[in-house]
Amino acid sequence: MTNLTRLTAVLASVVPALGAAISVDGPADLPKIKSITYSGSGCIKDPAYSGNLNDPTFTYSNFAASFPGTSQTLNCEVHITLTGGTPGWQFALSNNWVKVHVVLPRGACLDYYTQVFFSQNAAKTSTSKASYNNNGGSTVDQTVTLRNNLSGNKVWSGCTGDPGILNVNFRGALSSDTKAYFEAVTENWDIEWRRC
Repeated sequence: MTNLTRLTAVLASVVPALGAAISVDGPADLPKIKSITYSGSGCIKDPAYSGNLNDPTFTYSNFAASFPGTSQTLNCEVHITLTGGTPGWQFALSNNWVKVHVVLPRGACLDYYTQVFFSQNAAKTSTSKASYNNNGGSTVDQTVTLRNNLSGNKVWSGCTGDPGILNVNFRGALSSDTKAYFEAVTENWDIEWRRC
C-alpha cells in the first residue's frame, strides 16, 4: 500500500467523524411551536404563518402606515412559545427580512426597527435600526426588501427542551414633507444555532 493510499484511507475514516463533531447546522429535531400570538398597531388582523422555526414566513394583512396622519408609525410583534427539540442547542435571530411596498416622494424616509428578546430574560434585548431614503429626483413607488442585521448583537434562547418565548417586534416609521406610504407584506427570519 502506498503512502497516498494510506493517507486516503485515514482521511476517509476521520473526515466523517470530524464533520459530525463540528456540525453547526442545528438540532436534529427543532423546538415545537406551542402557540403564536401577535400584538401591536400594525397587526390589525393576525398574519398568516407558514414554515418552521428555521424558515418562518409571516404574511401580513393591512399592516400599512401613511403620512400625514395618525398612522405614520406602526408595529407588529410576534410572540412564539416554544418547547422541546434535541437537547443541547440554543438559537438566535441574526437577520430580519421584511418585504414592503413604499411610496416615498423625494426626500422622504422610512426608518425601520427590529427588536428581539426572550420573555424569560426581557432585559437582554437586541435592537437594530435601518433606513430607506429616497434621495432621487422622483417619487419611489415599488416593493423592496428591508433587512435588519442583528448578528452583531444576538440574543440567545434557553437551551432546547425549554427555549422560552421568542418575541420579535418590527416597526416602521415614515417622515416626509408630503404624502408617503408603506405597507409590510411578508416577514422572514434567519436563525443561527450553537451548542450549549
